Amino acid sequence: MMVLADRKVSGVNVVRRTLHRFKHRLILAMLERQTPEKLQALGRKRLPGVFARAARHSVAYGALLHEAGVAAGQVRTGEDVLAQAPILAKADLFERFPVQQLLVDNLPPAALAGVLTSSGHGGSNFAFGLSTRRQHHLTPDDIDLGLQQAFGIDQRNTLLVNCLPMGVVFTSNTVCVANVSVREDMALAILAQAGPLFDQAILCTDPLFCKRLLDYAAEQGFDWSQLRMNVILGEEMFSEDYRSYLAAALRIPLDESDGTLIGSSMGVGELGLNLFFENSATIALRRAWHRRNPDAVLPSWFCFNPLRSYVEIVEPGPDGVGDLVITMLDREAPVPMIRYRTGDRARWLTEEDREPLQDAEREALAAVPFPMLAMLGRARDQVDSHWHVDQFKALLYRRPALADQLSGAFRVLPIADGLRLDVQLAQCASRPPEAVGADLAELIAESAARRAVPAPELCCFAYAEFPHGMGLDYERKFRYFPGPG
Repeated sequence: MMVLADRKVSGVNVVRRTLHRFKHRLILAMLERQTPEKLQALGRKRLPGVFARAARHSVAYGALLHEAGVAAGQVRTGEDVLAQAPILAKADLFERFPVQQLLVDNLPPAALAGVLTSSGHGGSNFAFGLSTRRQHHLTPDDIDLGLQQAFGIDQRNTLLVNCLPMGVVFTSNTVCVANVSVREDMALAILAQAGPLFDQAILCTDPLFCKRLLDYAAEQGFDWSQLRMNVILGEEMFSEDYRSYLAAALRIPLDESDGTLIGSSMGVGELGLNLFFENSATIALRRAWHRRNPDAVLPSWFCFNPLRSYVEIVEPGPDGVGDLVITMLDREAPVPMIRYRTGDRARWLTEEDREPLQDAEREALAAVPFPMLAMLGRARDQVDSHWHVDQFKALLYRRPALADQLSGAFRVLPIADGLRLDVQLAQCASRPPEAVGADLAELIAESAARRAVPAPELCCFAYAEFPHGMGLDYERKFRYFPGPG
């Protein structure tokens, strides 16, 4: 009887997996027939519905509309929403209203299934996203669709090791998920022992902790070539020098079309995960620009799904760069998020962006059905008129042998006659801070000379002696520059 029961369960699982795969193929085939313009038009048609629901059922949003002098009954089209609905930020919602007034009034607490907080990195309070049980039920399919598009999980048995901090977890109907947070020993043990059971592994993490995992793996003598590795990086922007360093360490053929990927994903805690994402075409675009000018501060070119979120770039300057504003289009969201200013700067993809691409790369980019934008991160990462945080992130990984000696953490500090760069060595560093500092100072000076700007003063610290809190706590986003905001 037990054997029959096991066979029955196995048969049910096979049917479920077949149905999931069929659904993925159907949706992706439909997407391939779309264009970015068509998808954005469909998303715009959803704006009046989410606006009307928020106006009727959210006490907080009703109060904000009243203060802005907006008569909800006069807002009937997507264009009306974009013209009249106020643009809001965290301070207008989470730092002002209690949760009872943010929630839609017809939602019982028993319907809530999850809470995801923001990092608390940019304000006096946490923002948070709430989700219902129905949303939780649908989330695995949404995750799997993205994973199939990027990594072909329906064709390859897949292990996903999630090392994101702050309680961010994944569920899936297709891949095997290990939610380990920032435990490098646990993550490596799972990859080493369970990884060979699968056709491929996906590591989901942030750049700083990923560097710690690489260092720990090197200490343990782990051979990454035994696994077919892919990486999803979130939490912060990273450089192409970092991507190249990571690819070499993990034995990932980055610039070859064999299906492996090191890609970036961007979410907002109060809005959702994976709102913006890279694919092979947008990665090729960024790497082409990096080859043209390795010292330039590059945006991340991201795709997004306009049926999930409506995206605006508001108050753009002459260069097209403005504030990123997002409206979530889910009409079951517990907390309606209408025209929410995230604090990021972005612009739309331009024809000039495509200049360094080869013909085949241009064709691949043109075939992407999703709209694309260039994400520039936060204005506070511009240190001064000469240096941006991302330029230091790039230089630390430009020479792999030097990067091996570093943890990836640094702090830029204004001093009387310029800047000081404090850099932390890796826990496994084999060279003293003075020797590493001399090589890094030379590399930074070369970059500064090419751009005819002053080089910062440099101080290197052993891992445990770094004075800026890293060693420490990978649960929190690291502040590289303590600038305004």
